[in-house]
Amino acid sequence: MRRLRLFSVLAVFIAGFCAAGFKTVNYLDGNDVMAKVNETHGAAAEIDIIKLVTVTGSNDPVTRVLMSAVQKDAQGHFLYLLRVLSPEDEKGVSLLVLEKDGGDVDQYLYIPSMGAPKKITPEGRSGSFMGSDFTYEDMRKEKPGEWTYSRLEDEKIDGTDCYVILSDPANKEREKITGYTDRLVYVDKATFDIRRIQFYDSKHKLIKEFDAFDYQKTNNDTQRPKRGEMKNDSKKSNTILSLLNSRLNQPLDAKFFTLDNLQHWGPEQDKIVDDLMPKTPAKSP
Repeated sequence: MRRLRLFSVLAVFIAGFCAAGFKTVNYLDGNDVMAKVNETHGAAAEIDIIKLVTVTGSNDPVTRVLMSAVQKDAQGHFLYLLRVLSPEDEKGVSLLVLEKDGGDVDQYLYIPSMGAPKKITPEGRSGSFMGSDFTYEDMRKEKPGEWTYSRLEDEKIDGTDCYVILSDPANKEREKITGYTDRLVYVDKATFDIRRIQFYDSKHKLIKEFDAFDYQKTNNDTQRPKRGEMKNDSKKSNTILSLLNSRLNQPLDAKFFTLDNLQHWGPEQDKIVDDLMPKTPAKSP
């Protein structure tokens, strides 16, 4: 059994697994490694344009382009918005995550054809987001206090030396909400990039695995993976994520992260998205 950790839309995770045969180490422990990951890749604000392609069995691929935005408010609470930009029949579908005092969150799903945003129950957060291999809970920024992190023996991923961090839910409620008993996070020892995350159920069976590739610098030199793939063994499906553009540490107006904004999206918001969309080179006459 092996596990992992997720990015931006991306943080991470042993003591209880000693009985399962894992060998622990004492230097630079799991908390140290994950703190270094957050220090290296953290941002006060981030907005991304992402393409998601989901393939299930022999069905045709389903392609979506999304905007992802995350930042802290004046109280230090994380705000997160995910909005579908295409296809046209899904445009405007949004997920809004608002962190509250104490670290708990409220999650809202907005589907324009169904009226006002609907609050997602804690039990519903382990459900699939738009039929992809990411859950609603996967899409929010992870809070370190919700997980315990322990370091296992180092391993190699495609020839790269990696720390292996076991991430256990801090309590049963967190396990119920995520649907994962634990995760294994593989961290590049040289760069502290997340290379792989594996997700396991209560029977320690691998549910799905996320791999991140091709880390590149953003506008402020912080690295982000240009491509990632989530493979879901239970659904026999996979979702490929491509980062089309990214902008860090340029906060948006706080009203961007409100329920009212979901329903009254206008030219001001469109301009923010348009400025980030990759430009197609003009064809020669």
